[in-house]
Amino acid sequence: MIAAPLTRAHVLYASKNAPKQNDAQLGLVLAALPTFTVPGRGLAFLGEGKVYAVTGLAPLWDGVSEAWFIPTEDMQHKKVQTIRLVRRELDAAIKRLKMRRVQAVVRSDFDGAHKLAKFLGFQSEGLMKQYGPDGLDYERYAKCLYN
Repeated sequence: MIAAPLTRAHVLYASKNAPKQNDAQLGLVLAALPTFTVPGRGLAFLGEGKVYAVTGLAPLWDGVSEAWFIPTEDMQHKKVQTIRLVRRELDAAIKRLKMRRVQAVVRSDFDGAHKLAKFLGFQSEGLMKQYGPDGLDYERYAKCLYN
């Protein structure tokens, strides 16, 4: 498995193969795709002709980005390998882009995503009621780095 710069084709593959609870997020990623195809801002995790997941960092302002992650159904077959590679690549991107804070939101009912956020070193900052484009509750996570 490799991490490759994100392309439109990767996101379109994910849109056809991701769990349905990611539909709202996929729409936002497609709408902002030029942001995530800037070198170092978006990645796809690939192997065997499949896209296992796509991820990226959306800049908010200097030193702060919003992280997003969308797994595909194919990831179930390479879950541990994918997640370890995501952690390595995310940490490398945070250093390379000189981030002091990376934040993310996770739908309250998406248990696997909460586990992933914690594994990646994010800490919960609290519940955000009716936050998402789907009107559902989300939890804010953040990873702060002190240089």
